[in-house]
Amino acid sequence: MSIPSTMHGLAIRDGKLAAITLPVPQPKPGEVLIKVAFAGVNRADALQVAGKYDVPKDASPLPGLEVSGTIAALGDGKKGFALSQQVCALLGGGGYAEYAVAPVTQTLTVPGNLSLAEAATLPEAAATSIMALMDCGHLANGERVLIHGGASNLGILMTQIAKSWGAEVYATVGGAEKTALMKSLGITPIDHQRSPFHEQLMTLTDQQGVDVIIDTLGGPQFETHLRLLRPGGRLVTLAMLEGSEIAPFKMTRFLMNNLSWSGTTLRSKSAQQKAYIMEMVAHRVAKNLENGRIKPVIDSVFSLFDAEKALNRMEERLHMGKILLEVTPK
Repeated sequence: MSIPSTMHGLAIRDGKLAAITLPVPQPKPGEVLIKVAFAGVNRADALQVAGKYDVPKDASPLPGLEVSGTIAALGDGKKGFALSQQVCALLGGGGYAEYAVAPVTQTLTVPGNLSLAEAATLPEAAATSIMALMDCGHLANGERVLIHGGASNLGILMTQIAKSWGAEVYATVGGAEKTALMKSLGITPIDHQRSPFHEQLMTLTDQQGVDVIIDTLGGPQFETHLRLLRPGGRLVTLAMLEGSEIAPFKMTRFLMNNLSWSGTTLRSKSAQQKAYIMEMVAHRVAKNLENGRIKPVIDSVFSLFDAEKALNRMEERLHMGKILLEVTPK
């Protein structure tokens, strides 16, 4: 594969995305160079553009945390991948460009018959699902889990992953269309536009509540979430869309019901931790993607240089599934 010396990409300039030309990165030992076909759009990208998300040390300053494409070059001494092989990868940054480097340990062969567009929906959401459901939530077969934002790409994949593990899955959504999407995936929807989500959940579970809650709402719902957890329940916070402040509350329920609360983010994990998480994605998720038990959902596809429009659509919170940037024309 012929590799040019320079490439087009998007950099952050004064809170906006700007087209630039920059050198094609070179893969180091243990890395692969990917000719990018599609890049996933994530909330962290919008935060980074706004100057509210610090880039990890040694990561590319360009936004973009996941890509799909074909391997253009291999770092020295690396076996297991081949030139022109179709892959998807989790990045520390740099996905909004024509080429990106990724650690081999964070690179996956495209599962089954998935397209490159479908593959680009996987790395960030599948890895976050493993981190939240398995590492923090310790979700077990037969347990109940509540997942907020069910119609987001993360929610769509996480609910299906939890269901494939034998969990009883509830997901909050807003509106009839998103409710229908959840039902089509075999997930029990809770439309928060109809009535408070916690009231619906308790009715659906005969006032018993759930074992695990994956929280993206944050502080204002903290005490409500504690009331929804059964004894031994686990609350896992991934984001704070409604705010970070927690009102004073009594700790009695927290202690007497043996509840636990953890917070985590994927981007802050070490290379070793990400390698383990991606190994678990390959071990516990990929097979169900191949057999169709887990189905990616694409909301929309924008060109690379329409990334601002893509970020705006995400901020509107009207999308269902993954928003993608097409980097390499068909």
